[in-house]
Amino acid sequence: MENMFKRTLLGAAIAAAAMTSISASAEGADAVAIEKLKESFSYEVYGVIAMQALTRDYNEAGKALWAEDSNWKLNNESRIGFRGSKDFANGPKFIWQIESGYVGGSGNAAGDSGKLGVRDTFVGFEGDSWGKIRIGRVLTPIYEIIDWPGSNPGLGDVYDWGYGIAGAAYQDRQSDTVRWDSPTWGGFSVDVAFGRGDAVAEADSNWGGAAAHYAIGPVTLQAAYERNNSSDWINDTYLVGVQGNFENGLGFFAQYKMMEADAQVAGTADESQNAYTAGLMYNIADYQFKVGYAANEDLERDGKKVAYTDDSVISGQVMYFIDPSAVVYTRVRHVERADEAAKRVDNQNPEFMEYSVGVEYYF
Repeated sequence: MENMFKRTLLGAAIAAAAMTSISASAEGADAVAIEKLKESFSYEVYGVIAMQALTRDYNEAGKALWAEDSNWKLNNESRIGFRGSKDFANGPKFIWQIESGYVGGSGNAAGDSGKLGVRDTFVGFEGDSWGKIRIGRVLTPIYEIIDWPGSNPGLGDVYDWGYGIAGAAYQDRQSDTVRWDSPTWGGFSVDVAFGRGDAVAEADSNWGGAAAHYAIGPVTLQAAYERNNSSDWINDTYLVGVQGNFENGLGFFAQYKMMEADAQVAGTADESQNAYTAGLMYNIADYQFKVGYAANEDLERDGKKVAYTDDSVISGQVMYFIDPSAVVYTRVRHVERADEAAKRVDNQNPEFMEYSVGVEYYF
């Protein structure tokens, strides 16, 4: 009986050892499989910590328009995002991204501007031979050029959104969008996109646009077009531009934008307005010096110019690179904002001087 008990214990021990060995082998196989799975996808957390402190001095007409004697505030443009990709075994590379909006001056300046998904948030596919397609919320092809380089440094409140034409001249970052970006063919590439417009309750509210880029050495030529439809307006915007960056540290950009609004409501006048922007920069050591100018020309209604509808901004900036991922800068701007409905003092256009310092850290 004792021998039988010993043999039973021995058998149990051998069986346990065998099971342990099998379990270890299985865990090893699982670990290899997990590592292979990890190799097929990647993801990252990214973002920017960006803070700007500014003060403004208004002229008398500016005080009347903005109801402010002087102004100082903090612009908190910090944001965070998540993005990744997955190489499918039987398909193209899958790409995705979710990005938050700016924090805003008071934690959430525009209500829900700081929530996830406010900036580029999409799913899509990517291939070396055919480019990239994204579905979701993305920049429109024309606005991508307007935003950069056309609105930097600090030219956006005139060139970007400061125009006076009726309707949605162009979209910026739009949801319900399908966008295709081609690969580069001998220096040439195109971006094409379409989607729903701002009037989501209207079945015919939609937009479409495209941009083309052609690089000749350090110089890139650009052209873009976008159409927006709604029950009130049909807006067409055309853009031509050029930018360059040279090995000696010099760089430049220039754009001309033509906007048209075709009224769809009886008794409403057609409108048009043109705008332009230009900038020059110089990089030396860890410094960048940059100046820019942008202006909206007079608005026209049924071919006639409308008084007090032209805007302009001139800006100068000095930036220092603490690190390739971090900068500090100081900026001075003069903004002249014309508004046909605004009150004026001594026939002056509202204007202000702005002085700011900022820091940005990208991770």
